[in-house]
Formats: sequence, structure tokens, C-alpha cells
Amino acid sequence: MTHTERIRVAYVDTDASGRIHFTAALRYFEIAGHALERLLFDGRLAQEVDIAGFPRADVRAQYLDALEAGDEILVTAWVEKVGRTSVTFGFEGSRESGTACLTGSIVAVAIDGEGRPTPLTTTLRWGFESAARERRVND
Repeated sequence: MTHTERIRVAYVDTDASGRIHFTAALRYFEIAGHALERLLFDGRLAQEVDIAGFPRADVRAQYLDALEAGDEILVTAWVEKVGRTSVTFGFEGSRESGTACLTGSIVAVAIDGEGRPTPLTTTLRWGFESAARERRVND
């Protein structure tokens, strides 16, 4: 399963060169990733865990094409890998023409009340693994 969000580069997302600031891609990834999580769990997560609170252990972005204020991109998110205590999301941002502009990944880790990594709950594991399986089948 994947999810795609249409995002317009805002002026505030650019730096003095007029091009996208490096931090903007990470915000775009989070927007698409959170939308994917809402689709996967359809609100059933609220009692179990606040997925948005999973700390990010590794965040990567690669910039493939310059983006400027006003440009529109499609940011696609998917579950790339499910670990014992973590989930890795993959991302790609592209223009309507299909030209890739951004790629990246975010590793989110489940933690307990003391901030230590803890195994994913059954619900989380099932949802993330189902999404990863569906994407592999459709690729």
C-alpha cells in the first residue's frame, strides 16, 4: 500500500537561493507518512499508541531536482521494512510529469514510558506488515 499527497512548495520552504530548503523535504515526508498511517489504522490506534509520537531514529533525504516556491509535487509514502521495534517508511517526491525530485526514508522506533525501544504491538505489526506486503505484490 502507498499513499500520495499533492504538496505545493511554499515560499517559507525556500532558502535565499529561492530553492527548497533542505528541511522542507522532511516535512513533506512526514505529511505523506502520517496520512498513510491514518489510512492503515483507520483511527483504531488511538487507544493503543500515538504513532505520531514514535521518535525518528534515522531520517534521510536525497534531492534530485531543484524545487522552487509554487512548484507542485506528489509525495508518495510506503512501508519499506518492519523490524522488531521499528518501522521504516520510504518516500518519493515527483513532479506531475514523473520527474523524481526527492527520495528518502524515515525510521520510527516504538518506545516505552522510559524512552527505551519496545516491540511493536500486534496491531502495529499487522498493519505495517500488511502495507509492506501489499506494496511488494503491486510492484
